[in-house]
Amino acid sequence: MRIDPELYALRSNSAPQRKAQQMLEGAKDDWRSTPQNRAIFDDLARFGAGAALHECDRLERLFTQAKTARVFTEKLIAALLPEMASHPLGQIPFRHQNSGAVSVLQIAASGQATMSLVMYERTGGSCDQQTVCFTDCQRHEAVLAGHAAIEIVRRDNSGENTANLHQESLALAQGDTLALSGRTETKIIKQVADRLLVLRLSRSPVSPMASLEFRLSDGVLVHRASGERRDSRHELMLALLGRMGRIDAAPIMAEMTQTGADHLRWEALRECLALDTVEGFSALNAMAKDQGDTLCVHAQTLRAQLIETHPELAAIESMLCPA
Repeated sequence: MRIDPELYALRSNSAPQRKAQQMLEGAKDDWRSTPQNRAIFDDLARFGAGAALHECDRLERLFTQAKTARVFTEKLIAALLPEMASHPLGQIPFRHQNSGAVSVLQIAASGQATMSLVMYERTGGSCDQQTVCFTDCQRHEAVLAGHAAIEIVRRDNSGENTANLHQESLALAQGDTLALSGRTETKIIKQVADRLLVLRLSRSPVSPMASLEFRLSDGVLVHRASGERRDSRHELMLALLGRMGRIDAAPIMAEMTQTGADHLRWEALRECLALDTVEGFSALNAMAKDQGDTLCVHAQTLRAQLIETHPELAAIESMLCPA
């Protein structure tokens, strides 16, 4: 394997790497500290704290006047590219990610709001998406470059497990702007001819509602995911502890079945049952006997199914009974 001499030199002297990073961070700070950009980021802080977009004049202009957004982005590029060319070993001083044909560069974040550059790569053919997802997130977008065929999908609250979906085909091009309410509106990128570059502003509530994914053909709910990052982290922890066989975590899982979001409580119950039958069955019994619990009926059904499949669990139930 060939290793570039500059990279090899870093093994003995990391100073060039530190200098490169300092120069890039300095270029970013200089760009942010201009009077115009300070005003925009002050508005972003107000928006992230809950202010309406129309109350944040400088920020609002970025997403209602695409020319303003383009100038804003061009100045960022002009500030960073020379330094990146001079210091190729430096890391771009923004959070960024790439997922297939979509790349995201987070320019700034404050409170519940984030501002990002999003680039969609060219797609070979028309998108054949089978489902659409609605998240509890307000979005404003300004198209900086490129064009694409998209669909705006809107839904009404027809019921807990179904929705009436309405689709509208649009052509996006440089200069266009979009405003979407994530709970009831979202977009599908159908086709990108070359590249599509978008400046995006998004804001989530402090306690976001669950994300819902529906089948486009009939509006049936196919997936529900927590909007709370904390819940998602706890679900991952539960799954990890379960796969590790950490029986000592069963009492904590049993406690988690008592409070919190229903989906997290149910997941804690499942993992607890798998790790420690007595602890898990005790938590299941408590849930099934509490008529005020939103999961009571589900718990009663599961308890009956488990006893029918595993009659020996009746002995545990007797043992748990106070009488």
